[in-house]
Amino acid sequence: MNDSSPLYKKLESKRRTVKDLADYIKTRSGSVPNYSLFLGAGASVTSGIRTAVDLVDEWRKEIFIRLSSMEYSTAEHAKEWLANNHRDWYESSNEYSSLFEKKFDLPSQRRRFVELQVDRKLPSIGYAYLVELFEGKCFDTVFTTNFDDLINEAFYQFSSDRPLLCAHDSSIKGVSITSIRPKIIKLHGDYLFDSIKSSLNETESLEVNTKEKLIEFTKEYGLIFVGYAGNDNSIMDIIKYLLKQDDYLKNGVYWCKRKGDDISQELFKFLSRDKVYYVEIDGFDELMAELCHELGVNLSLGGSQKSTKRERMINNFIEDEYSLSKNSLINRDIASLKKHTYMQDISSLINELSDNEGISEKIPEIDFRKLLTLDNLIKNKVFDKAEDEIEKLLSLQPDDNMKAKFLQRLIEIHEEKNETEKALEQSDRLIRLDEYNISYCLSRTNLYKEIPDKVKYLKGLFDKFKYSIDIRNEASRFSIKYLEGNYNDNLVQYDDVLDWLNTSLAKDCSLENPAWRLKRDAIVSKYEGDIDKKERNEIIDTLLSEMKSINPTNTNYLGVLTSHISESQDHPKVRELISNLTGLFETTSRSKKKYLLRHLSVLHSCLLDSDEIDDSRKLMKKFIDDYSNEKKESQIAPFLIFKARYYIGLERNVELAINCAKAAMDAIWRNNEIEKICDLLLIDENNVDIVDEYLNALPNDVPETLVLKIRSDMMRIKGNYKESIELLDKAHNSGWDFSGYILSKTYLNLCAENYEKVIEISNESIDKVKSYREKDILIINREVAKKRLGYEIKDNEIRSILSHHQSKGEVAMCAYFLLDDDFNAKKQLKILIEKDFFNYYRFKDWPAVPSQALSQYSIEIKKVA
Repeated sequence: MNDSSPLYKKLESKRRTVKDLADYIKTRSGSVPNYSLFLGAGASVTSGIRTAVDLVDEWRKEIFIRLSSMEYSTAEHAKEWLANNHRDWYESSNEYSSLFEKKFDLPSQRRRFVELQVDRKLPSIGYAYLVELFEGKCFDTVFTTNFDDLINEAFYQFSSDRPLLCAHDSSIKGVSITSIRPKIIKLHGDYLFDSIKSSLNETESLEVNTKEKLIEFTKEYGLIFVGYAGNDNSIMDIIKYLLKQDDYLKNGVYWCKRKGDDISQELFKFLSRDKVYYVEIDGFDELMAELCHELGVNLSLGGSQKSTKRERMINNFIEDEYSLSKNSLINRDIASLKKHTYMQDISSLINELSDNEGISEKIPEIDFRKLLTLDNLIKNKVFDKAEDEIEKLLSLQPDDNMKAKFLQRLIEIHEEKNETEKALEQSDRLIRLDEYNISYCLSRTNLYKEIPDKVKYLKGLFDKFKYSIDIRNEASRFSIKYLEGNYNDNLVQYDDVLDWLNTSLAKDCSLENPAWRLKRDAIVSKYEGDIDKKERNEIIDTLLSEMKSINPTNTNYLGVLTSHISESQDHPKVRELISNLTGLFETTSRSKKKYLLRHLSVLHSCLLDSDEIDDSRKLMKKFIDDYSNEKKESQIAPFLIFKARYYIGLERNVELAINCAKAAMDAIWRNNEIEKICDLLLIDENNVDIVDEYLNALPNDVPETLVLKIRSDMMRIKGNYKESIELLDKAHNSGWDFSGYILSKTYLNLCAENYEKVIEISNESIDKVKSYREKDILIINREVAKKRLGYEIKDNEIRSILSHHQSKGEVAMCAYFLLDDDFNAKKQLKILIEKDFFNYYRFKDWPAVPSQALSQYSIEIKKVA
């Protein structure tokens, strides 16, 4: 039915404007809203979620071709054929649900499909307006049939209020209509639950608690439907019934429909009822903007949360993919956002300059604008234009201060374009401006690709900067990597590194000096090959005592202590430190609490390997319960990663674990947890594309080695072993330590069934690997390859490995499998998986672990798909 049809004209008396609707929302008693919002799938379109119409067209064509064996011609022909030949399941008035049920047999399959549709989608600007309307007390409840998390995400990013989210029938019962917190009620569930309702049979009825809550709210509130088609009988039958009751929906029902959209016969009948009206709108986002305008609410984008996700959301608003700025109100707010973003760029530049400039070197406004323009070009990767602009500016002979700023940006451009030689040339120019500027000299280190080149360069600066701790600390940091990399030349020794760090600490013994942690790292690396760690631990204990004597509550000291205790796997000491830090947390300033929570997260992760499973489970569960309510602190990546490991390791809940990993992608300290985030996401092979997108969005200062290692693992998962090995080689060339590289390379070649190559690499490398544990793993890989080829394995070496590991743990398990000692191998396997179910996902790809040994555990998995 279109605008000119007779039936449409009969509804003219039912037509209301957005301004009318705003006036009705205003006329409330006190501060209690008189309407609830009801959002359907149409509200999610501009957030990038495919419409039901698109999905129906795709499914109809696919199912028609499959069932009819005919060539597809038109949608009308397919509808007619399905209606005539498959009346038992096809319902033309509710195509979405009937086709969805036919397309996917099981609820878990439907849930997985929905998850893929909504995953990583960000709320459109309409949801930002919606949050403002809630902040302005215009609404306090929103019902939705959508499975996405857009509403909740918008509240998290743009409001200090945390909504009550009810996505399951059992959780809805406890929601009070009088609660002042925003309430989000998902009538058909959430994609994280297998009980989502989308099929025809499933949407025929609501759960008891959900139905009762909808009825309870309609006694006090009117309803405003937006983006909803009205195809769910479970909901529409209740609304129709309540409209007949005098005590319900006293404020009426307002049905918002897009201008130009047809009105179906069913919708016509519904709109003809008493207390029901319709409002023509341009779309969900435009409606929210217009309501804000009419109700005197401004788009402030409040909330204290700062994250890359929030930045991406605001960038999406500005980029305006769906041309929402055609609406004058949205256009005005986008213009304001652009100005705000521009001011943030200015603020960032001011911070950069204030870090580097003396009072006497203030930059004139005209030069400031030039830098801002250049930064904007670089930010948007318009490198060639930025380079041309810089060369022009340099040709004008600016003063040395501005010349340095231009050269630094030119170096950045060449780095981005992988033009190392050009970057080094510009670095020479920069250093010639101020030969004794330590910052200029140190920045050059990053331009050298090879670790030995970095070490040589930094050592060459010692005489020039005799009193610089920064030079010695940086030289020590790269020298540790050099020594772990097994390079052939004797460029530096551990004693050299320890001398440099002692010199650094003699010049500055404060706990803020990174030399403390570097010294501990150097000691650990030096004694890596020792089976008996007594001497190493005594030296580190002395170091920790020195730090403690300066300040036992300093976060840097506690960080080094946490690293040492957690890596020692001394569980009594782990528990003791947990107790100490828990007590300290209560008396620590809010600004420092997140550091303590980071340390506590690391320590609790150690308990996943504890033999005292029940006690450790209680301790970890208490940790999550106690600290999840810390609004700011609980949103740090280390805590979210720990929660993910707990959910998968002890509760065997893959969905919750992956959800926490995704939250960590935008949390504080996320860049320190990149590998752990990706390991968790890649449990589900369907997340490879998400990880790829995540890696592409990482900042430039993330080590290339790390990204290459993760991409190598992604290729392994895809079965592309050749490319996976090539990426490993690149990672090693960019600085990955020798032992880690060799172990991964032999593992990948095992997966690829390149058994002779595994034997060759292992024999060539065995004497170059320092750590006894890593040497044992290399032997295991070699012997697995030999066994696969039918060669005789070295029983004596394998039994030595059992001795090294006291016949327990994952390395011992692999040794037992090699010796065909299935009893002891499966015993260790059972212990390890019962301790931490994450081990199942690790072991299932290990060539050393027979697949049949894992088969009994696979049925216990709470499926991702």
